[in-house]
Amino acid sequence: MVRDRVHGRRRPVLSLVAALVVSTGALTGTAQADTVGPVALAPLPGDDDSSVTAVNDAGVMVGLSSKGRDPRVSHPVRWDADGRITALPTQGDGQGIASHINRHGVSVGIAATPTGSAPARWDAEGRVTTMQLPPGYYGAGPWAISDNGVVVGTWITSGYWMGSFRWDPDGTVTDLGTLPGGDWTWAKAISDDGRIITGVAAGHDRVQHAVRWVDGRPMTRLAPDYRASSADRTNGHGVSAGFVSENPGARDVPVTWDRDGTMRRLEVRESQLLWINAVGSTGYVIGSNNRYPPADRWLLLWAPDGTLTVLPDDQLSAVVEGVDAKGTVVGSIQDEATVWFRNGERRRLAGMPGDKQSKARFINDRGRVVGSVTDSQWKTREVFWDLK
Repeated sequence: MVRDRVHGRRRPVLSLVAALVVSTGALTGTAQADTVGPVALAPLPGDDDSSVTAVNDAGVMVGLSSKGRDPRVSHPVRWDADGRITALPTQGDGQGIASHINRHGVSVGIAATPTGSAPARWDAEGRVTTMQLPPGYYGAGPWAISDNGVVVGTWITSGYWMGSFRWDPDGTVTDLGTLPGGDWTWAKAISDDGRIITGVAAGHDRVQHAVRWVDGRPMTRLAPDYRASSADRTNGHGVSAGFVSENPGARDVPVTWDRDGTMRRLEVRESQLLWINAVGSTGYVIGSNNRYPPADRWLLLWAPDGTLTVLPDDQLSAVVEGVDAKGTVVGSIQDEATVWFRNGERRRLAGMPGDKQSKARFINDRGRVVGSVTDSQWKTREVFWDLK
């Protein structure tokens, strides 16, 4: 079991396959260059649709291609930078999902085996290796892979709790353990150099704490002076963003932790419920602030020094989902894929002919934006745009 945010309720472990600007410095500036796209990311022949789960800075994307409804059949796939799809092999019936990819094109996920499914690694040429589990553990799934091939993920323990592990490139698997008196952990991310793993864990008090593992040493708490904390997102340099709370029932305070573990409070405007969505490679953080009424939401961008910009959303239904090294933010406004630039420009991204909805979910540091469009028949297709 895991807890939602700092004070959240327990929830079961889910299946692993399955325009006014208010700012500390108002955004101003000129228009950006043209956008290329959208370029459709087709599913495998015979499949119905597809979903991108990750993109690296070379523009290579991984995810799944699916068909059917009951049962739903999904296959792990990779698209090259031009959008050409390739099925990633498995040691079973071809089902699975690719969940993350590093800068060298090595990806990890879940793949079918002759007896079920298992964590898997695909090298840059697409060759698959199944990663073994120690006796008594099951339901494992990788969450991330470093550039030097270290994989982190979660598994279910013999006591039916979520545990965390690390696989080294030679196949050695290490149980990352728990806090003293705790019963679950969730390792969510690993730095590009493989040295820093971050996540959350329960302590003896059954409260959630932000934790990390450095250079293979035992787990430590990122905010030991606070009653509760959460490391929600981490970038490739080991910079994390999340929340701390001093007292039961107190509002969560948004913070970042530098690579060395130093904590910085992020600027806030109102004590409302905050969410952290992503951390860019240089430390830009994006999130949202749910106000009252629920439709009145602020879109938030924090600079690496913690100063806050509220992004213009015209008081419409808007979300932000990705941010790059320059602080360029992607998301959607009223079901239209949108980009917010640091110079003040806000741009709606073009959709496919006849589409009804679109959204942008990822952006890499070379301007590759990945998202989806939905047509008049409510069929959704993955697409990408390139910001030039």
